[in-house]
Amino acid sequence: MTQDQLKEELHATYMKYYVEGFKTNNVGLIDQMVKYPLTYLKEGKMSLCEQYPIDPRQLKAEKAWDHSSDWQFEIKGINDKEAHAVAFAVRRRADGSKIESVHGFYAFTRTSDGWKMYALADITF
Repeated sequence: MTQDQLKEELHATYMKYYVEGFKTNNVGLIDQMVKYPLTYLKEGKMSLCEQYPIDPRQLKAEKAWDHSSDWQFEIKGINDKEAHAVAFAVRRRADGSKIESVHGFYAFTRTSDGWKMYALADITF
């Protein structure tokens, strides 16, 4: 498989995770896309999670987050076994005002069931 094909596969996986999973609060779908334990890096700490560490519904409620803009997803390195990617977006309220920017790092492994996330780090600013 070429690098372009691998990138297309991974991009489709991420879109499914973000659009069908995260945006719709479907943690069950997200769980299918994660290889547990998931390494989660946050605020200088590392934890191994047996379940997805972010509750999209709760996060949206706490921040009054309605939608995102300026979304970007880049695959920084990929081979037939693993990949590193970064994502960026601006979180916004229903009126369009900015809440915060978010940057995420993801590590994926390619399994017989497709790409699976095994590490996640995010920062907001």
